[in-house]
Amino acid sequence: MDSRKIRIYPPLIVSLVVSLALTAAAFNTISSRADCEAEVSENFTRGTPPEVLAISTPATAGTLTTTEAEPEPTQASMIMSRDWGAEDSEILLKIAMAEAEGESIEGKALVMLVVLNRVWSEDFPGTIEDVVFQPRQFSPVREGGRYYTTEPDRECYEALELVMQGWDESGGALYFESCDNSSWHSENLEFLYQYGNHKFYR
Repeated sequence: MDSRKIRIYPPLIVSLVVSLALTAAAFNTISSRADCEAEVSENFTRGTPPEVLAISTPATAGTLTTTEAEPEPTQASMIMSRDWGAEDSEILLKIAMAEAEGESIEGKALVMLVVLNRVWSEDFPGTIEDVVFQPRQFSPVREGGRYYTTEPDRECYEALELVMQGWDESGGALYFESCDNSSWHSENLEFLYQYGNHKFYR
């Protein structure tokens, strides 16, 4: 009887011990992985800027929120809605030089923008050439005027580049003048601002 027990139970005991050993090893492996992942996550969190964490772990899934809304523009710009060719660019360069030779780059750009604002307005012709050469609008294009006697300088080209890149601080201006006294513009139009020696109206 005793000898049979010795023959039957040792394999069961061995199997039990092996099973316990394997279970313990598996548990240790899982625990180690969990600790490692927790450590990596903690290190990542420590080294990650708060704004990145805010984006990668939003409070509400699928929702992207911004802390501050951008202000609404007071005047919608049309500057990026059209393009123009080399001939139109030459007209813009020459009228800016003729009208604003003594002004800054921005002052020259504002003259160009008045022309473009007119092109985009229903109250004026629909092309740059037709706007600039519309009768009784831009005095330099009269016969013998400065439009024909001056050449655009470097600042005119910089102004054109500024406009073509999307710069538009014109406020929708459709008119400008350089006189200081009372004029048709000041009496009949909405004054917007003065930049350099020019007053701009709409």
